[in-house]
Amino acid sequence: MFKEWLDDFYDILFNCRKGLSRIAQNRNIWHGLVIYLFVNLIVSLATINSTYMAGQDAFIPPEFSTFLPQEILEGVLRFIPLVTILVQLVFGPLYFFLIVGVINLVAELFGGRGGVLNLGAVMGYGQYPYLIVALGGLFTRYTNFDVMGLLAFAALLWSLFLKIAGLKIVYNFSWGRAALVYFMPLIAVAAALLLFLLLAIVFLLPLMMQVMENFQPPLVF
Repeated sequence: MFKEWLDDFYDILFNCRKGLSRIAQNRNIWHGLVIYLFVNLIVSLATINSTYMAGQDAFIPPEFSTFLPQEILEGVLRFIPLVTILVQLVFGPLYFFLIVGVINLVAELFGGRGGVLNLGAVMGYGQYPYLIVALGGLFTRYTNFDVMGLLAFAALLWSLFLKIAGLKIVYNFSWGRAALVYFMPLIAVAAALLLFLLLAIVFLLPLMMQVMENFQPPLVF
């Protein structure tokens, strides 16, 4: 089992076509959820700030910390890793299933017939690149070089590539269609917000101007 995990890890990161094809065939959404939660927990715990990492000012503003005893501050900060774990374990699966379900729905609307179980597998394993963010957190903690931003951006691009490639494999899409399906929920949300703003400008702005005109004080001569 450990050898299979190492093979999956190596192939996903360095031989993604072979790795994603094997994941899509031999793994399911539950394997993907485990990998997704594992990566998120490792990254969260490696990058979180606490008294022992980057100081208390990241969580307790200075204007409040002066009124609280140091023992209370340290006690609160000790619970932050535990709270992080609980949040990831409670809300992580909900977010993961939501994203997989929405993307699967969009893929089926575009004519794909791959299956939500296979999609969940490749989406979960596509989270692996974020482990370099955990390494960046450890590196930043023990050195004077802050590389978190650069590594987070690189992990984002790498993970996006793997997830779109996995979507392409699962549903037998072209690269263009796979990218469009992946970003379609974001495009739909942005279009809805833009439409709401346009409707607000068209209908609410004249109404507000009319109300302001009605409440203008009379001129006194």
